[in-house]
Amino acid sequence: MRVMSLLFIWLCVFSHPNFGAQLLNIQYYERYPFHYTLSDGTVTGLVVTPTELAFKSIDISIEWVLVPANRVLENIKRNNEEICTPGWYKTPEREEYARFSLPIYKDKPLVGLARSDFNFKPGISAKELLSSPSIKLLVKQNFSQGAYMDALIAKMPRDQVISAAVDVPNLVKMIFAKRADLIITTQEEVAYYTKQAGFTMNDFQILNFPDVPAVEKRYIICSKKVPADIIQRLNEVIGAKIR
Repeated sequence: MRVMSLLFIWLCVFSHPNFGAQLLNIQYYERYPFHYTLSDGTVTGLVVTPTELAFKSIDISIEWVLVPANRVLENIKRNNEEICTPGWYKTPEREEYARFSLPIYKDKPLVGLARSDFNFKPGISAKELLSSPSIKLLVKQNFSQGAYMDALIAKMPRDQVISAAVDVPNLVKMIFAKRADLIITTQEEVAYYTKQAGFTMNDFQILNFPDVPAVEKRYIICSKKVPADIIQRLNEVIGAKIR
């Protein structure tokens, strides 16, 4: 009888919908300066600190797990386990399969990175540039460039948009090799990834688009196995202490 009672208690505790959420895997990939690993194994970055603060404030322990970028989103979409990942843009497609926190970081305006010999009109807008029939844009597969830029890219002919499943330094190398004219990136990371690719900024030029607003925000997104009440608790903390 005592054994049966203990078994009943064990089943009640471990079947509670919030039990698994008390230790969450936080998946990330290497993307300086947003989330990256130091030489001692510590995970740090612009979105790491607010993420850790938010979960700590609601008494949930987290474990950082390094995962390739495309697999992070695939794991969220599969919804096989309770996992979250910080620093992503919100898109209608992602909202269909993921839960979103309030924003934890606001980007500076996106910029274009092109070779130093790329010829363009000074002060050209992103809308005008990306509507040119001669432009070849290189994008990272499955990545969003934010609502404004995504809308412009969606209007481009498919043969003018080259999608590649490689990391950003390799995209930079492809630009230098004239596989395309430019990539869209953030002001925060453009110099870092140029250096990671083995170049200096003298090999490239930055296009500052006057029509691109500084409105893109980054969120913590979670699989739908993460209970909605945890997202609500996160949002209370983010709204009060982080934003």
